[in-house]
Amino acid sequence: MARSSSNVWRLILILFIGLTIGTIAGELLGKAFQLHWLTDAWTPIVWNPAGDLGMVKYDLHLQVKLNLASLAGMGLAYWISTKM
Repeated sequence: MARSSSNVWRLILILFIGLTIGTIAGELLGKAFQLHWLTDAWTPIVWNPAGDLGMVKYDLHLQVKLNLASLAGMGLAYWISTKM
């Protein structure tokens, strides 16, 4: 099943929103109810693209920290997007 370009960007946006909401909810729940297992076990994903094109030089540092709460937020966001 082929997806159109707008549907792919929509899915990426929904997953990013789910990741963000899951991370925030996990941080709040971890601090409020001492549920440290939601946020303590995280895996960093690091990407450092850099380039020198003569007149333009760039160096970016991107890092995403995935934990159980952020993965649950992404899963919930995907499930909600399939129901739309």
